[in-house]
Amino acid sequence: MKSTSLILIANTHMKISREYAVNARSGTRQGPARLGWLFVVAFAVLVALLGGSSRTDAAQIVALRPLAALFLIPALYYLNRDRLAAVKAPLLLLGGLALWMFIQLVPLPSGVWSALPGRGPIADMGAQLGLTDIWRPISMVPTRTLNALSSLIVPVTALWLLAVMRPRRKIIALTLIGLGAANALLGIFQVLSGESQALYFYEITNFGSAVGFFANHNHSAVFCALTLALITYCAIDPAYEMNRPLERGALAAIFLVVLIAALVGGSRAGFLTTILALSASAVMVWSGWTGQKKGSKKGSARAPVRPAVALAILALAIAGLMALFAGFDRIPALSRVTEGGTFDDLRWSLLPVLKEMIGAYWLLGAGFGSFEEVYHIHEPAALMLPSYVNQAHNDWLQLVIEGGVPAVLLLAAFLVWAARAIVTLFKGGGASLPKTIFWVAAVFIIMFASAADYPLRAPLFQMATVWLVGLLAIETGKVRGKAS
Repeated sequence: MKSTSLILIANTHMKISREYAVNARSGTRQGPARLGWLFVVAFAVLVALLGGSSRTDAAQIVALRPLAALFLIPALYYLNRDRLAAVKAPLLLLGGLALWMFIQLVPLPSGVWSALPGRGPIADMGAQLGLTDIWRPISMVPTRTLNALSSLIVPVTALWLLAVMRPRRKIIALTLIGLGAANALLGIFQVLSGESQALYFYEITNFGSAVGFFANHNHSAVFCALTLALITYCAIDPAYEMNRPLERGALAAIFLVVLIAALVGGSRAGFLTTILALSASAVMVWSGWTGQKKGSKKGSARAPVRPAVALAILALAIAGLMALFAGFDRIPALSRVTEGGTFDDLRWSLLPVLKEMIGAYWLLGAGFGSFEEVYHIHEPAALMLPSYVNQAHNDWLQLVIEGGVPAVLLLAAFLVWAARAIVTLFKGGGASLPKTIFWVAAVFIIMFASAADYPLRAPLFQMATVWLVGLLAIETGKVRGKAS
């Protein structure tokens, strides 16, 4: 399946490249090619097939990064300052992250390096070996930081394709929904097949769980939650023009499939974010209906089915489905949330260690990607188990450990930008309330999931998040353009 999909991607790449060549010979560079949006879809398929794992040793990474870099060719060819201006803030923040990773790899004089917090154990080892005058970088594991820097090729390419190719917002949204639907269907088949490895993409994964395109069932379940909220948003927002009965019916069917996949998964974070997505979807539908009702009081034809009745039917259907699954004990995450040993989870046991690591590396960080190796310095004997800790399972704390104050400032700058963008949408009039609800829910889902796991370290989740951020920037720009 993977090889066939890669051949399709290559054929699409060659077809569109020929059109680019014709445009180049004719001297037309005003905008992307007519089929430029296919690059966006092909890139999404590529990342879905090869970018579901956050591990640095996943074999798929070897093919993913160079293939992703090829998609920068058309983006650079049609580089346009006006188009990049639409996503200027996200692009600058992503560039700032890459710059800080690069700085962490620059060697420092031994005196400066040894004065950095947390470098004492390595400095003592070097002194015992007679290696006291060696220039070392900020990163304590430079190879891992270099790998983290090279991993940015996927989100950078995704953002550039969105900005330069400028496909319709509907195309981006439907592409993400399509990935969510395919991920959900694959996850359902994985559960039905038991622990058979035939439908799993990665050697180290949650066999028997609904992981879909991912290697981790938590990441897949949170991706399902985001898809649920995005489906509702596209159905409600007039800008996405999903008004035909066939389109609405397809969205409803996909919604139920994704919901089933989220329910049969064993992820607690996924279950909780699914509840949040369902709640946000209900509020979006209700606010969209009330806004439509107010705007159509004068001389409008009465709808054959009142939206309130449709919403009630949909809510009852979802509640009935969840009750049915719960009654037959087919919601593993629900039992994991309610069971008595939840608070004995390893994540809670790690918190004192993470606090100690933050105290040691808070200033400049230990280096992006270095957590797994640096953790061994602080690992207590009580946590030396047959399994090992390769991530902090709290990405916000791990960001402080690996990136220090500069990384925290970048995160704060993004949150401020996102908050201002959402406020701008809220004040923009029209269907502003559903927009606000969706974007608040999307940000909260990602932040909540990252507090319990590390979904943003998977390339597929990075691509989806970057595209959502790009859509937020574009929508905000349109509102500001109308206001001016």
